[in-house]
Order: sequence, then structure tokens, then C-alpha cells
Amino acid sequence: MKRKNLFLLIIVIPAIVYSCKKNPEPVMPAPATNYPDFSQLKTGNYWIYEQFDINPAGEATSKKIFDSCYVEKDTVINNKIYHKIVKPVFYNATQKEISFQKDSLHYIINSNGKILFSSQDFSTILNYGYIKGGEKDTISKVIRQMADKNTTVTTAAGTFATLNAKETCLMYPKWSFAGNPRYRHSKYAENVGIIIETLPFFASSPNYIERRLVRYHLN
Repeated sequence: MKRKNLFLLIIVIPAIVYSCKKNPEPVMPAPATNYPDFSQLKTGNYWIYEQFDINPAGEATSKKIFDSCYVEKDTVINNKIYHKIVKPVFYNATQKEISFQKDSLHYIINSNGKILFSSQDFSTILNYGYIKGGEKDTISKVIRQMADKNTTVTTAAGTFATLNAKETCLMYPKWSFAGNPRYRHSKYAENVGIIIETLPFFASSPNYIERRLVRYHLN
């Protein structure tokens, strides 16, 4: 009898060990990644900017013009929530430029699906397009890509570490007499938004106009 019981015990023990190996502890899902906020898209937030002329030597002269950008409201487009951004048209302060934007992981995207910014992706071309001077006249090809990671800039609002959503404008020969390529910059700071923004330039002039942050309010 004892020998029989010992035989059964030898059989049972491996079975128990085997069954334990078949039932490991459950693997918990990894927590969702929280990316830093560079957009601050909340209703009531606003930013005040001063405009500067920038000559080819990089010298800045204030135009004594101040403008504002603000988040007016939220709205639903194609079943997704976007934020309505209002700012003046650069050549006519009485007119308003409207865009609808949202955060998506580490990207800022507008309602047309165009990627405006990424805090993580510094290798991919975010978007590209063409500036037209007429139905058959192309002025430049525009390529938007992240650049200048953690570059420090100073404005009247303070000193900020920024990431630059940089546009490279490859001018077509007819329009290249004032420089080729031309560049536009949108420099974002974490938990603030856009600190410096290059406005659309005139192909006939080598100068640029920049908006530089003076003050801001975030809810």
C-alpha cells in the first residue's frame, strides 16, 4: 500500500507543477502614454503678439502692431472634436483667419487632416503643398517638417524652450529673385503654444514679418 501511495504522489506532483506553468500571472496592459501639450486648445485661451520686420541680416524692427489669437469654442467635425482658432489675417487686421485644430497623440492636426506640429516626430515630412500665383503659375513648393529641437528663444513674454514646425519654400525660378529657398517658422513651447510665428512673405521682398509673443492667458 505504501509503495502504491508513493507512486501516486510521484505522478501527482509533476501534474501540479505542469498546471502551474500553464497558468502564468495575467499581463497588465501598459499605461497610455501622456504626451506634453504644446497647443493649449481650450476655450477662452488667448495669446497677444507683436509684429517685427526681419531683414536679411536677421535684424528685427518692431512694426508697433499687436494682434491676438484665441480659442473661441469647440465644435464637432466628422464626429471629432476640434477647437476653433481665430487670428487676424496678416495683411488686413480687420479680417479674421479661422482654423479648426485638435491634439492627436503628439500631433496637432487641422480639420483638413493637415499635420501642423509634432513634439516627437523629427524625421517625417509632416505635409507638403504648393503656393499658386494663378491657375497655371506655381510660386513654390512648401515642405513642413519639425526642426530645431529645444531651441531657447526670448520674447517680451519670457524665455522658452521651443520646437520648430519649419516650412521650407522651394521657389520656382520665376519667383526666386528674393531668395531660394525661403523659410517660415512656427516655434511652440510646452504648456504655452506658439511663441514665434513667421507670417506669409512677399516673393518680391527678402524681408520677413514675425509675430512674437507678448503675453498670454490659459484657463
